[in-house]
Amino acid sequence: MQKEQIFSAQTVDRAIEKALETLHLDRDAISVEVMDMGRKGFLGLGASDAKIRVTYEAEEPAPVQPASKPVSQPVAKEKEKPAEKRDETPRLVKAAPQGTKPVEKPQPPKPAKQEEAPRLVRAASGEKPAPKPAPKPVEEPAEQSEVKQYPKAEPLPEAEWSNEAKAAIAFIDGLLVKLGVEGHAFVTNQSETDHLRIEIEGPDMGPVIGRRGDTLDAIQYLTSLVLNRGTDDHIRLTIDTENYRIKRAESLERLARKMAGKVVRYHKPMTLEPMNPYERRIIHAALQDYRGVTTHSTGTEPGRRVVISPEGGRKYNGRRTPKQ
Repeated sequence: MQKEQIFSAQTVDRAIEKALETLHLDRDAISVEVMDMGRKGFLGLGASDAKIRVTYEAEEPAPVQPASKPVSQPVAKEKEKPAEKRDETPRLVKAAPQGTKPVEKPQPPKPAKQEEAPRLVRAASGEKPAPKPAPKPVEEPAEQSEVKQYPKAEPLPEAEWSNEAKAAIAFIDGLLVKLGVEGHAFVTNQSETDHLRIEIEGPDMGPVIGRRGDTLDAIQYLTSLVLNRGTDDHIRLTIDTENYRIKRAESLERLARKMAGKVVRYHKPMTLEPMNPYERRIIHAALQDYRGVTTHSTGTEPGRRVVISPEGGRKYNGRRTPKQ
């Protein structure tokens, strides 16, 4: 079941953080539509908060009720059956004193009670292990963890580094020292003549990555200026650490397919969060062959966003199938 809520804060990013804290959801689980970007005002005059509309999937509580009813019915039947058996045993004891042989009275009830008790325990114990096939799904995360293993970048011998690459490595290492981050940079063997790939390695790369890769993108931009300073040919540069670029691209592709499914299902456009040009290209490429949706960018940098809209204004069956 899809639900919507409206949140407001000083900025759009703060409104999104407020929504995530209130709904206790991840960023990939919601879609955000900006209703008002807000105003800063002048000296506090004319300022207004940013307003967003958050759409998310909420679980329906209806299927919980039929699951609880069948559980109570067999329990009541089990309690009624032993009650009937217990009623029969005292009747046998009462009928015994009417006979002429009182010696036989204590003998029949003792084995009868001992036999009935273990039978009830076995019947109950036989029914309990039936609903316990839970340890099977433990094998699934093991397979998923194996799929998510990424190859480690191998360094290129320093003898094969160009002068521009050495200058870029020296700049990054000096920047890490000033940031107080323990680590070092090296050129990977995946580099090409016109594309230099650098990997940063260290015990804690969280400060290097930053919030959604903002710090890593800033380091890459500054290093690109140093790399191409004083050269006629422009050399492309990619800086990565702990396979963040690959993980981020996979996360964006999953988000794009999830939002596209909602657009096809509800026939309603969805606006994603602000992204840089590289991340926006990933969204456009992931939905290029997705049937029933079309994508375009709106806004200005750095708040430019991707909008996923229904294609041709026609409703589809909600199947996530690629275009043919």
